[in-house]
Amino acid sequence: MNITAFLKWRKDGMLKRSKKSGFTLLELLIVVIIVSVLASLAIPRFAKMTKKARSAEGVSIVGAFMTAEMLYYQERDTFTTAITDLAIETSPNFTITSPIVADVAAATVTATGVDGGAYSGIVVTGTIKNNGTRTKLDVTLP
Repeated sequence: MNITAFLKWRKDGMLKRSKKSGFTLLELLIVVIIVSVLASLAIPRFAKMTKKARSAEGVSIVGAFMTAEMLYYQERDTFTTAITDLAIETSPNFTITSPIVADVAAATVTATGVDGGAYSGIVVTGTIKNNGTRTKLDVTLP
């Protein structure tokens, strides 16, 4: 191989190498920034949705207790003074409280998320009246 052929071969090789496809550092940096911005927007929304999903368990429990309370009222013409009289299985994630009823007009049931866990700070409250009407459940998220 003579020197002219070698230089031509080297020149062609260099040109081919410079035309290789790939991403520049700037393009990669822009993609990383865009992904970071999207993640910073999505993560708080995801956390809020998981809290709402966890509160659904409390809503279900309070609804079951309100139904049981109404059945208790229909049988005895008074609301219960002890939540254990309703014989409903509770969740380990919520503590159920029902204040002792002074009159027979209404009963309130509250499910409070257990402290120190994922359900901490969630409070669901519902009231049922002796005519069978229920108030809208009040859900408080942390």
